[in-house]
Amino acid sequence: MPAPAPGLQSISDLTTTSRITTGDIPPPLVGATMTIVDDKMYLFGGRLIQTRQMTNSLYILHLNEFRWENVTDVVNVVPTKPAIGDPGAEDEMEVSAPPAERYFHSANAYKNSIVYFGGMGPSSTNASADGQDLIVFDDIKVLDLELLQWRQVRIPTSAHSPKPRYAHLSSISGNKLVVVGGQDIANQYIEEINVLDLDSWQWVSSMPFEKHCGSYRSIAVSGSGQGSTIPQIGSEVDQASSGQLSPTSSDGFPTSYLRKASSNNSLHYTPSLRKSTSNLALKKGGPMSRLSGSSSTFGSSPPSENNRSSIYRLSHLMAPTPVQQQEHPIYLYSNFNFTDVKRELQVLNPPQFVTQDHSHSMSGSILPPGLRFPTGAIAGQHLLLSGTYLTNAQQTFSIWSLNLSSLVWTRIDTGSVFNSGSWNRGLLMEDSNAYLVFGNKSRNLADDYQNRQTNFEHVSIVDLEAFGIYQQPPTTMTQTAQELGLGLLNDPAMADFEILTNDNQRIPVNSAILSARWPYFGALLREQEEQNANGAALGVTAEGSDYDPTLFSKRTLSLPEPYTVVLAFLQYLYTDHLVTAQQHHSQVLSQLLLLADMYGLDRLRDLATHALHQMLNMSTAAMVYETAALSQQTGLQIRSLKVMIAAKKMLQQQQLKLQQQQAQSQSVSANQAWRSTEPIYGSDPQGYANNPYMSQQQHINGLFQPSPPPPMSPNGSEFRRTSISTNGSQPGLPHPMVKRGSLLGSMPPQHWNTEPLTPPPVSPPPPAVIPPQPTPAKTSFFSFPGSRSKAAATSSASVASSGASTRSASNAIPAFVGIGMGYGMHSDTSSIRSGMSGGSDEAKRAQEEKHRQEAMRRVLDNGFEQRANGF
Repeated sequence: MPAPAPGLQSISDLTTTSRITTGDIPPPLVGATMTIVDDKMYLFGGRLIQTRQMTNSLYILHLNEFRWENVTDVVNVVPTKPAIGDPGAEDEMEVSAPPAERYFHSANAYKNSIVYFGGMGPSSTNASADGQDLIVFDDIKVLDLELLQWRQVRIPTSAHSPKPRYAHLSSISGNKLVVVGGQDIANQYIEEINVLDLDSWQWVSSMPFEKHCGSYRSIAVSGSGQGSTIPQIGSEVDQASSGQLSPTSSDGFPTSYLRKASSNNSLHYTPSLRKSTSNLALKKGGPMSRLSGSSSTFGSSPPSENNRSSIYRLSHLMAPTPVQQQEHPIYLYSNFNFTDVKRELQVLNPPQFVTQDHSHSMSGSILPPGLRFPTGAIAGQHLLLSGTYLTNAQQTFSIWSLNLSSLVWTRIDTGSVFNSGSWNRGLLMEDSNAYLVFGNKSRNLADDYQNRQTNFEHVSIVDLEAFGIYQQPPTTMTQTAQELGLGLLNDPAMADFEILTNDNQRIPVNSAILSARWPYFGALLREQEEQNANGAALGVTAEGSDYDPTLFSKRTLSLPEPYTVVLAFLQYLYTDHLVTAQQHHSQVLSQLLLLADMYGLDRLRDLATHALHQMLNMSTAAMVYETAALSQQTGLQIRSLKVMIAAKKMLQQQQLKLQQQQAQSQSVSANQAWRSTEPIYGSDPQGYANNPYMSQQQHINGLFQPSPPPPMSPNGSEFRRTSISTNGSQPGLPHPMVKRGSLLGSMPPQHWNTEPLTPPPVSPPPPAVIPPQPTPAKTSFFSFPGSRSKAAATSSASVASSGASTRSASNAIPAFVGIGMGYGMHSDTSSIRSGMSGGSDEAKRAQEEKHRQEAMRRVLDNGFEQRANGF
């Protein structure tokens, strides 16, 4: 994209920020692994650039402050006792011995550990690293992150054990570690897939894979399994073709609740709401907020202990529970032949990891170029791809995303941050939807690529949410539990509290559920109970009046929000989800996001933000932008700003197009107005298509079109009125060609002209030499269009002769009227006249016709000469 003007910042630059790392910054390395677990990144192994020595060093980057810590001396210490829970330990030295020095190995996080496999390293600790004494590994090493100790597991040899390899790919799906491809010690590609069960520590399967896959050109990634749902690849196209209902709506929200809700179990609150006249309830949000007594009650006595116990058990039952790690497909993407890029996409589906080829299904306005040493991850329903892009004209770090539902590629435009410096590796920080890219701002990318060098002095943080890429909130309850929560909200018998809205409507709620889900409410409730307990001990309330124990069951909390917003908020508290249609109204969602930010409800913030992302369009962008700014949702704010900018550009383009159309219309109108100063004879080309006069005139000026002769009768369905009148000096303009009954160009019947029309000359004649105009003979209204009276023919011939003689004297163009020039009309007229008068006058009429045509030819020849000379 073009660089912004000086002093201006591109909107894409707002998506990426750069930081300087501090602490024990690792030296530049080749082939080291980088693994993010929670808020830490673990850097292990690699080869030093300066000495070309392999290492087994371990660095930890604390992502909250981007501070490096070298823990090599701590983690590589051999303890005197075996590690706790070490499976298959045989002696003390093997239990926690650090792995050998290596590079181009693989690392994957599993539970609270990191599993390392393979790589290349020296054959012994004293061997040189010049390539002569190197070997490749097939061992498994495990780093216990809780104890920060190494564990070596001894895995039985089986027919599915992998060959030693380096520069391979690996990914975890469920509890399976899948190893793909790589190279052996002779740098030959290994066409094989091996699967390791991480619970039993056994290689359980293997299969051939006839592809050349390695870390230089390929990635293998899978979902994290943290309760998120990854769409089936190409599901958007499959659902459209099958026409079946999906479990989610077009915006990605569950629709089953809307379909299954009955009239007795409505999604909205159905009991009648009582108006409140009490002014004792205080506003929320500040230190003055209090729970106060109310004049309305739900019963004469507080809930019994058994009833309260069942409510507490229900609240505990509805509490979020951790979701088991799920098996997700492994997406294997490769690009090769960088001069003419080839792209391949295979999907390994668990549990058998059968391969499906989707290489030809990928699309997009632009596709990723050839990226070297690519890295990738799964974020929400997108596959992220990043790597080094090198050409003669450009050297940069490029990031792309593939929508797994539609298989459409999109470039992640990060602005100008990667246009300079050396940026080498990218990793996904899933918890914050950030993509971290490590490098050095001061170095040259092409030089570092030649050495396969990775730098760690700087890190750039890309906000993926600004591009609509994020991990969607996981499902914490089953559908049955959510429907149960909505049913409880609709049941006043389960309520012991009231929520008062700012439009004076009351909603009965259960205080136990609200306390469990809403910490702010729980704190206020405990404070009120303490005040009531103190008042009971003293015999007075906090207001100084006599203590009334029945006020315990008359509690009310006032929320300064409308009923629709409060009800949507309570529906979330009862279900831990946004499941109703009312909750997904744009105005309600905006208020829910503000409430989530106000009360620190992280899950509601995630749910509302996700829903606003789904409904973001030109009409809602301004409202979403304001809400995101107030709630500090930077990614949503930037994305809504992009939509507004795109909408403004679209409006500008539409206005420009409209202006162009108006200018063109005005030009056409002006051209038509100029043309209207010349006689117009219709637009139907069939009447005069073969007329020599019209053909010659069109060839000269191109302004006239042949027209058909007028209809036989004005009662015809296709009747058009086109008459020419004269004022004695020049031909008159024709009337507009409109249908009968139109308000435009109407004429009384006595002025209808049924004579065949003869095109007059183009240019008006000089008035000094215009001969007097004879009055054309009147014709019958029902006469044939080609018929003429003998007097009219004689008069026309005399006028033509007079005009010819005048033209010879003064070279002027005479005005003439009533000469029939319709193509094919003369033969019809002759035949009709012959039938009426017999054949006695046939020779005389032929002679007259010959003279008339000769006179007309001379008139027309002279007229065209003047026309040509005038232009």
